[in-house]
Amino acid sequence: MTLGDLMAILPLVVLAGGACAILALDVVSPLSGRGAARLGAGVAIAAAVLAARLGPGSAGFGGAVQRDAGALFFVALVAAGTAAALLLAADYLAREESLPGPEFVALILFSATGAGLMAAGGDLLIVFLGLELLSLPLYALTGLLTRARHGDEAALKYFLLGAAASAVFLYGVALLYAATGTIRLDVLARGATPPDPLAFAGIALLLAGIGFKAALVPFHSWAPDVYEAAPPPATAFMAIAVKTAAFAALLRILGATSAGAVAAADWRTTLAVLAGLTLVIGNLAALGQRSVRRLLGWSSVAHAGYVAAAAAAGVDAAPFIAFYLVVYGTLAVAAFGLLTLLPDDDPTIDDLAGLFRRAPLQAIGLLIVLMGLTGLPPTAGFIGKLYIFEALAQARLLWLLLIAVLASVVSAAYYLRVAFVCLGPGEPARVATGPRRTAKAVVALGAAFTLVVGLAPFPLLELARQVRY
Repeated sequence: MTLGDLMAILPLVVLAGGACAILALDVVSPLSGRGAARLGAGVAIAAAVLAARLGPGSAGFGGAVQRDAGALFFVALVAAGTAAALLLAADYLAREESLPGPEFVALILFSATGAGLMAAGGDLLIVFLGLELLSLPLYALTGLLTRARHGDEAALKYFLLGAAASAVFLYGVALLYAATGTIRLDVLARGATPPDPLAFAGIALLLAGIGFKAALVPFHSWAPDVYEAAPPPATAFMAIAVKTAAFAALLRILGATSAGAVAAADWRTTLAVLAGLTLVIGNLAALGQRSVRRLLGWSSVAHAGYVAAAAAAGVDAAPFIAFYLVVYGTLAVAAFGLLTLLPDDDPTIDDLAGLFRRAPLQAIGLLIVLMGLTGLPPTAGFIGKLYIFEALAQARLLWLLLIAVLASVVSAAYYLRVAFVCLGPGEPARVATGPRRTAKAVVALGAAFTLVVGLAPFPLLELARQVRY
């Protein structure tokens, strides 16, 4: 291993090493859940800062692990999202004594390592290894909350469907190798091969495997159940890390296979159709939900549709996708952070009645988050969707642009319904007792970030413009 190889994987080594250290420390001197979560958040922050400070450089392991601006941006985003989720977990684990704190934190850090590996993978087998390392801890995290309704069922469904999706992705790698003789993405981007049915089939299977992790229709059925059953801090982590990893890998594969004409065809049309279906089904399904967490699960499906729509416009839309993932991840973490402040972290919409009278600051934070998810000004959600629409217009995908605009209108019906219940009359909603200062700080920072970026988006956009494939 050379120094360049080590530099390429150093942020990931910090994440994985932090997970191992927390487990080892717990053996020597048992850690409290809150202490383990704070230590894990520190490890994740260190990894994010390290990724940002390293800067672009030569790829590691002969190009298998990339160290370009896109890889560093998404690795830093995964690490920052992991830190935010673990800060939420600090207060949550102090109240949920049934959850094993050190093991919970270690699982999230290992999963974050896999997400970073997917984002930086320059070789399809490395992407597959990242996919597995991302997924396996998440299956366990889904079933950790024993009091959750249908928690075991959701974990089993996630595991079985996830194992099938991983196998599909691996078959895609095999078929693409049979057609091209390589699984290195930089080699695929430079080469050009005649039309080959194996290449078509391989790309289709790769898209299906990544579509599962991104929760694109028709590979989405796990998302609402998992979002409802998993502990809220774990779900917040899933919302930001899993989507970031999936779309970072998708952009890299899309850029390689389109540039090199691997299948002698542009497969963005297929992605556009999947994005349109995801926008329609995700938003319509969310309309009838009464559980807030299940509504957020369908919401995550719908937002995956917006990102996939931009990806269908081509890799030139990568900066807009990076911007949107930062904004959506922040909003998702804040939304699930607000749930940790309630005594019942799986409330129905009616359970939120009167929240403004009992906890006005929490209600205002929820209102800002819901406005951001809807895409209303002056929040960052409005700017993010505006950039997505711009990418679709530039790519002349006007039919998909129309669907995306109409889907945003539909989303206002279920997001603002929650806001009206919180602000309207009713029995004041209770708030959680016990430690919650850290969770409040995360929610407040998330809401403030949403407003600041909504009013001044250009600094974040300039960072996102460095993401190129």
